[in-house]
Amino acid sequence: MQDALKIGFLSFDSTRASSNDVDHPIEVVMYQKDSFQVTEHRFEKHDLDYVGKQWSASLSNSVQKLPVEWMDTVFNKMEVTSSN
Repeated sequence: MQDALKIGFLSFDSTRASSNDVDHPIEVVMYQKDSFQVTEHRFEKHDLDYVGKQWSASLSNSVQKLPVEWMDTVFNKMEVTSSN
């Protein structure tokens, strides 16, 4: 359930960042199988701001660590074109 909630937040956060009409609060409703009870919680922006910032930093670091040799063919073509 924790992973599901994390993924749900990340999905919300990326949608919020790319769309003007999506914003906090996040309403979470969880149901534990066979419990006949739901748990509801509202997260405001200040509750999750640090999580969004940490995720953004993690993404930036991951981009820097991606391999680059696969791009060589494209950049080589650009060099040939610009030298002509």
